[in-house]
Order: sequence, then structure tokens, then C-alpha cells
Amino acid sequence: MKELVSVIVPILNPQINPTEEKLLHHCLEILNNYPLIFVTYEGADLSIIKEHNENIDVVQFPKTYFQTRQDLSRLLLTEDFYERFNWAEFLLIHELNSWIVKDELYYWCKQGYDYLRAAPVHADLDKRTDGIIPRILGLKEPDKQAVGNAYNDNGLYLCRIERMVETLKSKKREAYRYRHNESLPNSDSVFWEIEANRFWPNLRKPTPVVQNYFAKNAFDMAESKSLPFALTGVLRSNIESLSYFQSLPEAD
Repeated sequence: MKELVSVIVPILNPQINPTEEKLLHHCLEILNNYPLIFVTYEGADLSIIKEHNENIDVVQFPKTYFQTRQDLSRLLLTEDFYERFNWAEFLLIHELNSWIVKDELYYWCKQGYDYLRAAPVHADLDKRTDGIIPRILGLKEPDKQAVGNAYNDNGLYLCRIERMVETLKSKKREAYRYRHNESLPNSDSVFWEIEANRFWPNLRKPTPVVQNYFAKNAFDMAESKSLPFALTGVLRSNIESLSYFQSLPEAD
């Protein structure tokens, strides 16, 4: 019988900064009921990371995928990545720019979706993808760039492994193009957002209202009346100015 969900924490640079260390510690603490795995490059020195939990499993991939976030995008568009964790039904990808507000992971795994993440910031997706021409021909490169930039530091998503692999197999040519588009920021996010369901609903995704209950960019929380499962866009440069973190006890 498969595990319901495993939590995957990608580590690009093992020399994490104090904010990333805070996010990691919180992740280990609040999600301690689930299998948690560090994903990093072969030969990475995880001594600082493992100070938080020396018994956590590590899965390694070639170093070429961990030079930059753009390189990680390529890994997240490969069948091999998802198939390496086929003992689980779902993966929660948790980069160190995200914060779990409340442990509702089991609940979200049971809602019948294949792919959930926070909406991109200021992307105007409806305007860019509306109409028969964008659906048939795909987005123009400037529109793809805008969507990609809107996904900066949006590093948390929950996905059903089987459906991700099947989608990549059915979109093999498109996935190849996205993996090798070096000028497209966050190419994995753009692919899953606009390409995966362009001709056929390969992935069951939530409505925008439900999406906001799953995760939101922390920048958008100032006017929010309810807290989602998770926040993204949490960085060393902004954490002290984010209203949600200003309200937390110092111990958190």
C-alpha cells in the first residue's frame, strides 16, 4: 500500500541563510507526521541542514539540476523526478521560500485534485489565455515570460505523482521544449499552469477560490481575512515586513 504523501524539500545551496533555516525548522516541526526527504545534488554537504534532523532521508540527482532555480525547473519537468518517489500517491514540493500555516496536508490530499499551488502574482492569466488562438497556438513568448516572472519564489505545490507522470508522457515534446527554454523563468510552473491542460484536462485543478484556501503569496496576506494552508514568497528580504510574520510569537 502506498504512502499518501511525501514532503520533498529541494536544497540548491546547502549554505542556507537564517530565513531559510527558520522556514526549514518550521517545516520539519509542523509536518513531522509525514515522510520528509531532502532533494539535492550528488556530493552536497548537508551538515548544516542535518543539524535540524540528522535522520532525514536524502535523494540525490545530478548537480547540473541544482546550480540555479532555473536548473531545478528542468528537473521538475522530468518523469524520472516523480517516478523516484512512486511509493507515495502525492508529493508536496516545499522550497525554502514557503511556510505551512496549519497542517491540513491530509485534507488537501483527499480533495480530488491533481495539482495545487498558489496563484501567480499579477499575471493576468485569464486575459493572456482567453480565446481560441492562445489555446491552439499557445502563448506568445512575452506572455510566457510574464507568467514565468509571476511565479518567482512561488515554491510550494501538491501533486498526484501518477497524473504528473502521465501528463509529461502525453506532452513529451512540449515538456522537452520547456526544459530547454533557458530564457523562460520558472519554466516548470509555466508548463503546469498553461500547457498541461491546453488541449485536454490532464490535471484536475481547483477553482481560484479553492486555490486561495490552499496557498497564497505572503505579499497578498495584508488584506486577507482568512489563512490558507500555506504561504509562499517568504524571503530574507521581506519576512520582517510581512504582516503574517509580524503577528507570530518570537519563538516561531
